[in-house]
Amino acid sequence: MEIDIILKILLAAMLGGIIGLERELSHKEAGLRTNILIAIGSALITILSFKIAALSKTADPARLTAQIVSGIGFLGAGAIIQARFAVHGLTTAATIWTVAAIGIAVGSGFYLVAFLVTIFVVLVLTVFKFLQAYLEKQKQNYIYLISTEEKASLLVDVRQVLTELNIRYSSARLNRKESGYEFEIIFNTSENKNRDFIEKIMLIKGVKEILSENL
Repeated sequence: MEIDIILKILLAAMLGGIIGLERELSHKEAGLRTNILIAIGSALITILSFKIAALSKTADPARLTAQIVSGIGFLGAGAIIQARFAVHGLTTAATIWTVAAIGIAVGSGFYLVAFLVTIFVVLVLTVFKFLQAYLEKQKQNYIYLISTEEKASLLVDVRQVLTELNIRYSSARLNRKESGYEFEIIFNTSENKNRDFIEKIMLIKGVKEILSENL
């Protein structure tokens, strides 16, 4: 019985390590050790939940396992960083959550599922990264000059639009004009998102004019 537990822990460590190695080679914060620990911890809690449930007729193994999701939520939130108008760390947070799920699968005895998901996660983090890089090359740099009378509301509204469209800007500057304010922002995006950005900005109350130029 103890050997079965040890083998599950070792398998969870191996699968978490495979994903963690990719994260480590990509120079991410949640690297090899973090992912191994998450996989081991999730597997161990799942194993213990079934052991405890076997000793009591009223115990529910799902309740203890559900706490893993809550704990991983805090780790994921810590991995997400909001800098200026962009959000970073979403992929890392999603990876942490998935590694925990893999640990739960191993602890529950679903070895094949855990192995296949691990392989798929590695493919997503590697192959899809090159695909994303290719799509990034198809984007263009745009500069916008947004004229408005209200400074505070413009900054908040532009930030909300950028977040909705998942756009990261490279430069931003607010200039004081005689007729109000002029917000200058530069970012790299696709033509479709460029159109969506202009449409949403024009709906903002107080915006008098928006000028767009392809750099």
